Amino acid sequence: MNFFDNLLEEFGLTLPTISPNFRVVLIGDNLAYFENIRSIKSFSPSKISLLIKNGEIVVEGEGMFFKKYDLGDLVICGKITALKRV
Repeated sequence: MNFFDNLLEEFGLTLPTISPNFRVVLIGDNLAYFENIRSIKSFSPSKISLLIKNGEIVVEGEGMFFKKYDLGDLVICGKITALKRV
């Protein structure tokens, strides 16, 4: 069971049967947790491009860095100002 499934179970919530290609949880503007990331396309402290199954996610901000990257899970820390699906 993954992080999101644990949260949903804890709060007694269910998801629709169709799930997105990726999941993201933003915690304030200083942390983003992603699931189902295929790879990191590019990285700088102000812009991170992530590849997903059907496209790309661009995270913009300041002083960003990776806290965790393992088996499709990714945690980005730093001042996050924008999140775009390309």
